Parts: sequence; C-alpha cells; structure tokens
Amino acid sequence: MSNATKAFFSVFATLIAFMIWSLAYGGLLAFLYHDPRILKLTLAKEPLAPLIQLWRFSGNSIVQQTAALALVPSIIAAGLFVYYSLRQRPEPLGDAAFQTLADLRNGKWFRKDGHIFGRVGAKILRSKDDRHHLVIGPTRSGKGAGYVIPNALMHEGSMIVTDLKGEIFNATAGYRQAKGNQVFLFSPGEKETHRWNPMDFIREDLGNRTKDIQNMAAILVPANAKGDGKFWQEMAQQIAAGLISYINESDYYAGRRHLGEINSLLNSGKPLQVLLKFILEKEPYLSKFTRESFNSYIGLPEKTAGSAITEFQVAMKPFRNERIIAATQVTDIDLRSLNVRPMSIYLAPNITDITLLSSLLTLFVQQVMNLLTLKHNPKSLPVYFLLDEFRQLKKMDEIMNKLPYIAGYNIKLAFIIQDLKSLDEIYGETSRHSLLGNCGYQLILGANDQATAEYVSRALGKRTVRYQSESRAIELVGLHRRTKVEQIRERELMMPQEVRKMASDKFVLLVEGQSPINAKKLRFFETAPFKSAEIFSKANRPSVPVVDLSPAPTVPALTDGYGSEVEVVSDKTTEIASPLPSETVEIITEDGEIIEVPKSVALAPEPLASDGEAILELKVLAAKKEIAKPLDLFGVEVDEAASKAKTRRKRISLQELKDAVILDPA
Repeated sequence: MSNATKAFFSVFATLIAFMIWSLAYGGLLAFLYHDPRILKLTLAKEPLAPLIQLWRFSGNSIVQQTAALALVPSIIAAGLFVYYSLRQRPEPLGDAAFQTLADLRNGKWFRKDGHIFGRVGAKILRSKDDRHHLVIGPTRSGKGAGYVIPNALMHEGSMIVTDLKGEIFNATAGYRQAKGNQVFLFSPGEKETHRWNPMDFIREDLGNRTKDIQNMAAILVPANAKGDGKFWQEMAQQIAAGLISYINESDYYAGRRHLGEINSLLNSGKPLQVLLKFILEKEPYLSKFTRESFNSYIGLPEKTAGSAITEFQVAMKPFRNERIIAATQVTDIDLRSLNVRPMSIYLAPNITDITLLSSLLTLFVQQVMNLLTLKHNPKSLPVYFLLDEFRQLKKMDEIMNKLPYIAGYNIKLAFIIQDLKSLDEIYGETSRHSLLGNCGYQLILGANDQATAEYVSRALGKRTVRYQSESRAIELVGLHRRTKVEQIRERELMMPQEVRKMASDKFVLLVEGQSPINAKKLRFFETAPFKSAEIFSKANRPSVPVVDLSPAPTVPALTDGYGSEVEVVSDKTTEIASPLPSETVEIITEDGEIIEVPKSVALAPEPLASDGEAILELKVLAAKKEIAKPLDLFGVEVDEAASKAKTRRKRISLQELKDAVILDPA
C-alpha cells in the first residue's frame, strides 16, 4: 500500500473517530444527566455542538468527564476501521513480495555493525547473526567489490580468505593489521610467503594421530573416481597415510618432518616396496599403524603396487617444487590461536598455480576447521571463512558434515561461487541441497545459467495476481449492460528470464525466515569509508618474509649410517653433539648413574634390567611446557655419599627405551 493511500485512511479514520465521539458525548449527557439537547442539536443541524460546548465549558467537571468517557468508543471504532481496512487480504495463490523500506527498518537492516550485503539509497544493508552465507554471481558481477572486500575490511574477529588474485590482501590487510590483527599471507610457490607445515598439527595421542593422518591422506589423494580408478586411489590413500605416519614418527626425520620428505621417498630411485621393507627391518620401533600400512603395500603384486604409487605420485606433484617445499617445511602461523586472538590469513597462491595447489589449500582450510572444533567454547573469538572462488578448492566432506552445527563454535562460512552447477560438479546435487539449506543468507548478484535462474525464481516464491475483465452486452430494448469479472492467477515474483535480465546494479537476497530483498549493489570504491580503508591498506601493506630455498636432503634410508644408534634430543631424536647441550638436566638412576638429557625430555627410573643397566621410560613434553625439577618430579633423594660416589655419564638411544609415551601438550 502506498503512502498516499495510508494517509487517506488515516484522515478518514480520524473523521470516523470524531463522529463517534460526538454521538457518544451527546448520548452520555442524555443517559447520565437526562439532558438530550446536545445530542438533538448534533443530529439536527450542528455536528460540532459537542466540540463547541467542550470549548466553552472546558472547566466544568461534568463536561470533562463526559468528553473523556466518549473517547473510549471513538478510539475503539477508529482502531477497528484501520485494522480491517489496512489488513492484507489473504492471497490464495501466494503472497511473495520483496521487503519494503519499513520492513527493512523493522528488521534492523540499517545497523552499524554486522556483515554487509548492499545498500538502499545511502544506507548500507547489514545483518549480524551466526548464519552462513552463499554468494552467487558470474564474472564481473561485483562479488569482490560488493561483498568480499567490504566484509574483509569490516569483520570483527579472525578471518581466513582465499585470495587467488592477491587483490583482497592488497585492499584489506594493512587496515586489518592497524586494527590489531596479526596478518599472514600463505602464498606457496612465491618468494614472499609465511609458512605452514600441516604435519605440525598432527595430534600426538594415538587415536587422534591416526585420524589426523588419514584425513590428511584423504585430502591429498581423494578417492573420487569410479570403477577401477577408485581402487587405485584408495590404495594410494593407504600408502600416503603410512608414509605421513612414518615421517611423523621416525627418529631419522627429526627437524625435517614435512610433506616434501614423502616426495623424496617416492622418487628415491629405489622400488618403494623394497625401500619400505628395508625401513621396517632397520626401524622396528615404528607404530602399529605405520607397520601395517607399509606391509599392506609390500604385499601387493608388483603391477598393482606400481599403479597405486602412480596415483600418489601425481597427488604429490606440488612437492617437487622447491618453493612449495620451503613454504611447508615449518610453521609461522599459530592456527590454534585463531579463536583466541584476532588473526587474518590470506591464502593467495598464484592463480596460474591453482590446479597444482588446490589440494594444499583444501588441506589448510579443513585442518583449520578441525582445530577450531576440537573444543567448544561459546565465548571464543568469531572466525570468518571467506571462501572466494570456492569451486577451486577440492571436495571437503568434513566441512559439509559439520556445516549444520559449526555456527555454535562462533564459525561463519561464506561460500562464493559463480553458479550452482559448480557445486554439483564437486559435491553432487544432494550435498548442494544441504549447503543451500544451511546458508541462511543467499546473495544473488546475477545468473548467467538457467539452473541458477530457475532456483532463484523458485526460492522467491509466487504471488497472486488479480485481473479484471469487462464485457458489454446490448439488451433487446437497446440498453447496454456491463459485466466485470475478476480473475485470480499465480505468478512468480521473478520469472527465470527476469532473474537473468536483472539490472547489473541490482541484487536479490534470500533470507531465511524473512521476505527477500531486492536492492542495489554496494561498490566499495564508491563508498567513502571503504574507499578510505582500501587506500590506507595499500599504503601500509604488511611485510611478508622472503623464504630461502633449502638444498634437497638425502633419504636417510639410503645413507651409509642408516640403522645405527640415534640419540634422544628435543625433537624426539637426532645426533647429540659433544659436548652435551647446555639446556640439559641430570637424572640419577637407581644404580647410581647420572644421565644427562635435554630439558625437553624427562626420564623416570624403573627397576634394573637383567643386564644391570637402567630401563628408562621416555616422556616427551611440549617444548614450551615447564617441567618440575627432576629430583622433585621423581622423588629421587641424593644423600651426601651418593653425590660423592663415582658416576659415569651414559648416552641413550631410542631403541634402548621402552614404552615411549607422548603427552598431550594441552
């Protein structure tokens, strides 16, 4: 209903209220005080008689009380008139409609905080809740200018954004750093990048360790083929999991536990089955999971083993690149702190390398998601996944499974795609419906394909359209007779062709539980606050370290010293140089020996073995975790005689230790 119509009804309701009040005033005087003169005068020739009397005798208590009582029926009558006049008629075939300006105000869309969707005039449309976002728009439809960059600038909390062109980092990183965010740029394959080693985040307790390794292998070697191809991929997954587990635990890889080492093993020049069998002979302490994974591959026929390893070699292709290896050898980014302190991480590989690096980016996103959902803390910092060009990431079943409940972990996902077909290609129609059902805001910036246009048209709903037709008939006496007929039909709020022809500066926003919104796109470079923030960011670009390339290390199993004793150090094991490091503690065993070990390990004495040497239990603590003094920790008392006794120092290899226990750093 237009404002003019509403104004007309307001004036008409006021007149009705005055008429009812006048009659009620005269009636009350006649009924209560037996004086019908005002009522007769009002009905006969002076409708304003009650108002004139009230004006002239306003100080009279009887007049005041009567006038006040007369207001009650007049207000009730006016209210009923307005209600029945302005209420919407039921629409039998649908009542779909876009939100009006009043609806937007009532829905608090013009707030000062929250995520940004567009504008109405000079006012910005913003909403703040925990629902996920889906943004659909073809190339050059304004996804970056209207949604990505404005929200990357203004989001409060931590953020992970895929930035294939580097534009988002340049436009937003400096501003976010100035607002107190730690800013990281992960750009594998480039000279300037922060580093991330996915193997640094494998948990150490046995059950979770195996699960983390299997998840990593499934992302690196997805089993998404059909027929025989899926069998080879599953075999390659098993090999991948075994090799990741081996690199993660072998003493010979202390200080070099990263995925590049797996590629070195695959391309060592030796048959992998022979190499793995040799490793099992020389390193019998390897975990049950590693040994079983190796044995399952060793037992394959040679031809089958060759086909499976080919799949794995293709998956590990990125780790033949020296720069990618350098970017994944160590970790600069503390992913576990994303929901503790504000951090902004930009995943920005060169767009020409995206096919090569898509599995690595997928692994990053999924690993972060797993870390953030290990413990539920409703007060944790909000984390915003701004997944631009979502299609470029590989299939992430884990995220799709968690989508319905991760909002409870203060995690919001924004999926940005060009059309719905791109979702079907990766996830299939069933998973696409699940994603759509879990995205409470769906921003449609345009549609170039019929499938997307039809989906939007259906989601907008239908409205009832009333048509009036008039017919004329001439009767026998020559008189004209007119007949008017009202027809009711249903019509889409926007038909598919109208969605495809939508103006380039307009968008449609589907909102769960609300009517849709049709408004204008925001262009950040045309809006002063965002433009100023972008200019500031470009002038204050955060520094990114230059990563040095390391020489390719040799495979330990192919070196001359392989299989000899390896001694304990802070990173599980490596050669201990002589003299011993200064950061050590001395432990006195029951047989009076003094053993000097690094502070990062603690040795607990057990009864003497049959050969007279101490059997020790190794407990590896977190590197930064402070441990108690050895004497207090183990209750070993040293009297004066023992302290003066002749002692000798003993170096201990990992093979000599029994029951190695890894403690959870948490």
